[in-house]
Amino acid sequence: MRGSSAQTPRYGVCRACSAPIVWLITAAGKLMPVNQDSFAPGDVYYEPGKHVSHFTTCPQANSFRRPRK
Repeated sequence: MRGSSAQTPRYGVCRACSAPIVWLITAAGKLMPVNQDSFAPGDVYYEPGKHVSHFTTCPQANSFRRPRK
């Protein structure tokens, strides 16, 4: 993530269920999709308890999971 655009949340829709999502930065520096209704303007970083990961509510979440090695 380079430049100031890394500090700007990305809005989108889930490819599986078409729900509105926002991509936030995790503590590890990776992007995580969160439900848009748990997002507030100005949020950039994922905060457990405040934001709801879309993986927990998407009916098709298993289609995005990678197999464990």
